[in-house]
Amino acid sequence: MARKHPARQRPRQASQTTLLIVGEGADDQAFIKHMHQQLRSLQSRIKPRIEKQSGGSPGNIIDNAARKYAHQDFDRRFIVLDSDIALSQQQHDKARKQGFRLILWSPTCLEGALLEVLGERVNAHEAAQQLKDRLHPRLAGHHTEKAAYAGLFPRPVLEAATNTSVVDVRNALAGQLS
Repeated sequence: MARKHPARQRPRQASQTTLLIVGEGADDQAFIKHMHQQLRSLQSRIKPRIEKQSGGSPGNIIDNAARKYAHQDFDRRFIVLDSDIALSQQQHDKARKQGFRLILWSPTCLEGALLEVLGERVNAHEAAQQLKDRLHPRLAGHHTEKAAYAGLFPRPVLEAATNTSVVDVRNALAGQLS
């Protein structure tokens, strides 16, 4: 007769908050991944999944994210979009109905927000492409690689940032936005 062994007890893992952040494109994904890498703590109970869409209109991005992640279980969901194209109330409502909170890069786009974090003035008349042309040459690599942001945006700069959209993303990664 076989001996019965007491069931082995696995150490209990603390529950984690699962978080989905969907950026408008590869540059959003790269920066948010860089930000997470800089700000995460080993004790964090936040497990983010940082994804990208392939650009397009805000409506398409919301529709695609809603369709792609509808059947995946996340505690919190965010879509991060440029603010150069105004969203309709219908788009806001659709995102909310699908469980997403919208964060809009301001001023204008990711690059505008990052230039503002660096203390540079962003003029209301500057288009997204002009802001990209100002920021991208200063990065330490291609703007779609997270390592490109390391030199300009180390942890102290990200922690001191007061740009509302960067603060919202930072708080989302820390589990402080719902």
